Amino acid sequence: MNLPLVSVLLTARDDAARIRATLDDVLAQAYPEEAIELVAVDDGSLDGTAVLLDDLAALLPGRVRVFHQPRTGPAAALDRALGEAHGALLAPLAAGDRWPRDRVASQVALLERRPEVGLVYSALLPRGEQAAPALWPAELEVDPPRGRPVGRLLREESIAPSALMVRAALREQIAPIPAEIGRASWWLAVRSAAVAEIEWLPEAPDAEAAAEPCPREPAALLRDTLAFQRWFLRHATSEAPFLDELPQIWTAFTDAARRLLAVTDDPFAELIRVSDGDRAEAIGLLADARAAIARGDARPGLALAARAAATDPWCAPARQLLAEAFATRPRRAPTDPLAGARRFVTLAFAEELIGEPELLVAYAAHFDGSADATLAIDASSLTPAAAEQALGRLIAELGLDDEGGAHLVAIVGPIDAAVRERLPQGVNALLTRRPRPGPAAPSFGAAETAALRAFAARAFAA
Repeated sequence: MNLPLVSVLLTARDDAARIRATLDDVLAQAYPEEAIELVAVDDGSLDGTAVLLDDLAALLPGRVRVFHQPRTGPAAALDRALGEAHGALLAPLAAGDRWPRDRVASQVALLERRPEVGLVYSALLPRGEQAAPALWPAELEVDPPRGRPVGRLLREESIAPSALMVRAALREQIAPIPAEIGRASWWLAVRSAAVAEIEWLPEAPDAEAAAEPCPREPAALLRDTLAFQRWFLRHATSEAPFLDELPQIWTAFTDAARRLLAVTDDPFAELIRVSDGDRAEAIGLLADARAAIARGDARPGLALAARAAATDPWCAPARQLLAEAFATRPRRAPTDPLAGARRFVTLAFAEELIGEPELLVAYAAHFDGSADATLAIDASSLTPAAAEQALGRLIAELGLDDEGGAHLVAIVGPIDAAVRERLPQGVNALLTRRPRPGPAAPSFGAAETAALRAFAARAFAA
């Protein structure tokens, strides 16, 4: 089996005391050495970090490549690594962070069997007493982010640095990283979720791979949070995947500003730098927002108002207009994704059918076109074009496109997230082998479709 090449993107600055264990973890991965490369970027280190990396590159030519640059920050360092990587899969890793031995192999396996997933992440190993404005996945009391939760990801950084792997095919969407972004892994997660599914792959903590603490001041973390959220607010459009969650994102943005003000020692500290050019731009955006709202273009007006308020948060008229836009914002009507379905509806999931076509074969063996039943396939995680192509090819390959075959309905996006979450409990049955969180209809696997047919018969007789 030809495994994809994985590029480990190591960024370091003055990490000589912590980088050896990180390098050991990369070289000890339970993944073929010929299918993994280490791309290391030294961001202007003044200690022995550069020497350590160069020595390793000399010892492992071809497997390890090292690049040196002046101090330009973590975003520029990761950008450089992204540009130099040759792999089909990219795994950022900060010096001092640690990986369990099977991290790469397990994440690759998930991406190989789940083509709709563009980014997978695992809980980062404990990092001592490092303060952070959000929770690491292992500590979350709710489900870790899955699917395309762009708005949720923007509200808080809930995916740990050095815990993710992303497809190189998304490089155009994730790079370049703006210079003002201080937490590059957060950027990768949000940008990836805007165009592809993300998935959490939990792993058992490895006590031997505990990283040394690398604390940062709460004020520095909060400044990074403000800069990050502000960037996305300043780039909001009527088609932004987070537009319907703008009120919650703006609240998170202002809350971060209040927390920063509370922890700073200087009452006159500048929370966000606003230039004269920013102020002028905000005034222009405010005028455009008012004009759009007056024309009845509510969604563009909402996006423009958010851009104006984020460009100059001290512009009271912009904040006032944004508050008014929030109060009157249009909400997408939750249309019925099961329109056209017959009496008995079984729900299946496109990514699972693609990976396990025997599920579809087994269903078709017990339900033909004469049955008052529909197999609804949730393909909303894919783009409409990708769903049509993938499902059309699958149905044709299985010979299920003949007249009189099972009645199939594809549910394509975009659909409201709340509507999608309610689908498993709004149908009669599920065709799946995977446990589903929350309330759901009874589940049947490929070997249980005869029982599913009997279940449907009882429903018809009721």
